[in-house]
Amino acid sequence: MKVSIHQPSYFPWLGLLDKINKSDTFIVLDTVQLNDNAFQSRNIFLNHTGKVQYLVIPIEKKEYQKKMIKELRVVDKKWQKKHSGFMIANYKKHPFFDEIYPYIEKIYTKKYEFLIDILLDSMFASNDIFGIKSKIVLASELELDNSLVKDDLLIALLKRSQATIYLSGVGAKSYQDENKFAKHNIRLSYQSFIHPNYDQKNASTFQTGLSALDIAFNLGADNARKLLKGKL
Repeated sequence: MKVSIHQPSYFPWLGLLDKINKSDTFIVLDTVQLNDNAFQSRNIFLNHTGKVQYLVIPIEKKEYQKKMIKELRVVDKKWQKKHSGFMIANYKKHPFFDEIYPYIEKIYTKKYEFLIDILLDSMFASNDIFGIKSKIVLASELELDNSLVKDDLLIALLKRSQATIYLSGVGAKSYQDENKFAKHNIRLSYQSFIHPNYDQKNASTFQTGLSALDIAFNLGADNARKLLKGKL
């Protein structure tokens, strides 16, 4: 059983989708604090001039750094109109807009109270577009000791999900103790991912690391799935 773990992301980039796709089970780490510098409540897209632009989901900031991601509430309901307006204004002329937009449209009309529900819906929509069938589990559903951190937290999550292999990001290779995982009969495997180039309608030079929605609008679902699997 190969398992990976990561914080939830708003319409993830291809690297995260690749990790999910290569896992039997993907654990959404919703029991940690929001990282303001990561792509959890935001992500980057290209506008019609080819410039990178962030789309951010506004959250209640009062003591938010003391809360878990699953506890964060959304404020300013205008974000949905802003985000859907951006998608239409900047991707409407893309070859596969009419095919892809219905996958995500409901996210901009549904009523949300908590950030985690938006993030999960955006991840499920992305999985549908890219044909990812991996099982998705919330860390909060596994009912672990909230005082656990770092490797101890990961190992506890992996044991609860009956993992035999942990698919980790390559950046963790420098500090993770493989022996510690091995003591629990869990083998460490590191993700190998190189972002492929594709035709970007908005860009004069290729921009990497965008939300994978950019791929879908440019290539369509069939070719997006082939790209993810390295068959395009």
